[in-house]
Amino acid sequence: MYDIPQGFSSAAVKSGLKNNDYDLAIIKSDPPSVVSALYTTNNFQAAPIVFSKKNDKNNIDLLIVNSKIANALTGKKGYDDVVQIAKYASEIFNVKKENILMASTGIVGVELDTQKIKNGIKIASESINDNFDNISRAIQTRDKFNKIYTTELEVSGKIAKFYAVAKGSSIVHPNMATVLLFIFTDLSVEKETLNKAFKEAVDKTLNRISIDGETSTNDMAVIMANGAIDNKPITEKNKKLFKDLKHKLDEICAYLAKMVILDGEGITKTIIVSVKRAKTQNDAFNIAKKIATSNLVKILFLSKNPYFEKILSPLGNMNININNVSLYINDIEIYKNGEINKGYINSLDNDRKENYITIDLGYNTKYEDYYYFTDLTQEYISIHSSYNI
Repeated sequence: MYDIPQGFSSAAVKSGLKNNDYDLAIIKSDPPSVVSALYTTNNFQAAPIVFSKKNDKNNIDLLIVNSKIANALTGKKGYDDVVQIAKYASEIFNVKKENILMASTGIVGVELDTQKIKNGIKIASESINDNFDNISRAIQTRDKFNKIYTTELEVSGKIAKFYAVAKGSSIVHPNMATVLLFIFTDLSVEKETLNKAFKEAVDKTLNRISIDGETSTNDMAVIMANGAIDNKPITEKNKKLFKDLKHKLDEICAYLAKMVILDGEGITKTIIVSVKRAKTQNDAFNIAKKIATSNLVKILFLSKNPYFEKILSPLGNMNININNVSLYINDIEIYKNGEINKGYINSLDNDRKENYITIDLGYNTKYEDYYYFTDLTQEYISIHSSYNI
């Protein structure tokens, strides 16, 4: 049993979208929540994303999430279905439809069965309670395990609770694909302050992970803060509390981002690439991203006799001085001062599950960045050629 923030109640329902499994989650906030929300940058945004973007400036009473059907690429009918569901939920829960957020995940190009969801909403209204049982299962598609994180933050002598839940296992790449992340807290935070802290946390975590380099249509990250502990709202002016809030959101998002990577479909290894002493901060980010999304690099980690100097090939297309570059795998020198360390293969442990690439670009700077990614296996190809998600 998890310790749930005050003022939140929920219900997970088997509405029939999935075959006898939880597929609909309802979370109610009383009092209503200030929210910060971030969405996929994919231009083909799903209907629930379009709907939620119109409402996220309001205080939010209700979050509705369904799995199995993404309601993406469904045109006007898909959006009309979202509005119809929101209107029904507003009547059942006695809230305004403008104070509802919606999210979906699952098969693209298929319309929702609105009647099943309406029936599920009615059941949820009769079974809603103050725990979050089965919410994680209700928002999943092909996840192999639940992704939940709880923590606390002391604010002016009061204890604020955080409950966070995420889904995601493939089609994972910034921005947030294919991830749903929801954080609930009874902390009171001024909206612009929450926006800044949350965006920074997501940028450093969910926007630094990649499984297959693809950005989906439905990705959404939301934090709902209802202020139920009645603390004085946190603002940027209170530098200590703002810093504490940022660290807490970093902690939550970093944990769940790692869980998403570890659940990557078909993966056998995880890799962190760190780029140090780059010419600019943008160079550090772009080079880390280039390495993390290179299929050549991903496949190298499958080999029993990897030639890691091949990493220099994608690196060579970036803004670098090749005479200054040093390359290390798991602290083993691969390349330095223009020469390959020919004996490095004898030092490698090819069975390692967690691996590290370090690229030192040799400039007299402190610019650095990182990316967290996975290998790319034949099993991944087999999985994604056999189902439509």
